[in-house]
Amino acid sequence: MRQFRLKNWKVLSNVAAASTARIVVFWNPTTVNIDLLGFSAQGLHVLISSLVHQFKFFASFVYGFNTIIARRALWDDLRNWSPNSPWLILGDFNSLLSQSDKHHGELVSSYETSDFRQCCSDLGLSDLNYSGSHFTWSNGSVWSKLDRVLANSLWSLSFTSVQVHFDNPGAFSDHSPATISFHPHQPMGKKCFKFFNMWSNHPSFLELVAEAWQLDTHGSPMLLSVNVSSILRGLCEISTSFISATSRRELHGLKLLWTTIKAFSLLTCTILICKPLISSYVKVSSKLKSVSGNISHKS
Repeated sequence: MRQFRLKNWKVLSNVAAASTARIVVFWNPTTVNIDLLGFSAQGLHVLISSLVHQFKFFASFVYGFNTIIARRALWDDLRNWSPNSPWLILGDFNSLLSQSDKHHGELVSSYETSDFRQCCSDLGLSDLNYSGSHFTWSNGSVWSKLDRVLANSLWSLSFTSVQVHFDNPGAFSDHSPATISFHPHQPMGKKCFKFFNMWSNHPSFLELVAEAWQLDTHGSPMLLSVNVSSILRGLCEISTSFISATSRRELHGLKLLWTTIKAFSLLTCTILICKPLISSYVKVSSKLKSVSGNISHKS
């Protein structure tokens, strides 16, 4: 057997909470410091401090049990642990979030996903931007996404340029290895999709969704992306039209204000009156354009 030597590296495990060490964490103490904060049979909670880039965050490494009932202790453990700071939760959850997390095999029931989905909802967890393979486990015929890197809502406030990459499963085991890269001051990956209520108020919204969902995409569940892409292109057009209408109204309002100022010779008040309106206009326009750009990027 090939020997891997990690000279002077440190190690932590949850062996004291399980019959075997189900979770093992290695690190190089010259670049990273890791403090053990707690552990259970399915989780290991730490504080990670980068000695190179001078940042720190909480992390929970997980390895879920194979049954729905046994995994409920993991969800309770995460709820009890949840820190009020940036937090990563990563590992093999042995659970799916939706049907799209499985290809071939038996259909995924709501009973299988409900506990995990409720935990993510309670804690405000979502997947970090990732590239590579969507499915992280395979037995050769069935493909599933069992491994994830999740983050809480406070994560995005402190770390904006973090990317996860999943290699294809099968190279070293039936699971995918995951690499998390920190790139300070660099935009990473695709932006998360956000639904804006203004879309549903547009007269073309329902027609757009109905037409996209009538496309013939029978076959692999992955073909549903065709429907989604069609909807995203339509939402981009709705955003563009909304931006144009809003811009015209705002510019018209600015022109009227400027005409009034000149008529009453209130030039000394120009900055006090116009600056807030112009600032508001710029913010609204910038936000709406970012919405359009986000949807264009997705589609």
